[in-house]
Amino acid sequence: MATTIKVDRVVLVEALKKKLAEQDKLRAEYKKAEEKYKKEQEAFATKVIALAKSGKLEIASTNYRSWSGRLEIEFNVDKTQIPAEPKNPQTPDGWLHDSDYQELDRTIKLLGMTSDPSVPTSVYKSVAQWL
Repeated sequence: MATTIKVDRVVLVEALKKKLAEQDKLRAEYKKAEEKYKKEQEAFATKVIALAKSGKLEIASTNYRSWSGRLEIEFNVDKTQIPAEPKNPQTPDGWLHDSDYQELDRTIKLLGMTSDPSVPTSVYKSVAQWL
């Protein structure tokens, strides 16, 4: 025996909008953390380069890659001589992949276009993953 339930479309759209707002907040916070990491990484690299230029780091090996035109230099260094390398931020718990985020956004737009007061169970089942 199949159970039929009707879900109020407005209530469902509001719940999905709340989830989208949470994702927007997570994405904004993560973007700030990434920008901070990039600045810290640049500062770290600048400090290490300054140590290398000052001759305080011992060259272990060099390797010229002719196919890319790059010179790679490895240094032997005591970790106490260099600053701590910044940590790359992790994606937050509850983060939706871009495709899921876009699908959630499209679902909200589509549900907003209908005039039906409720949605069938099949629609609810397909969006329940975000609630």
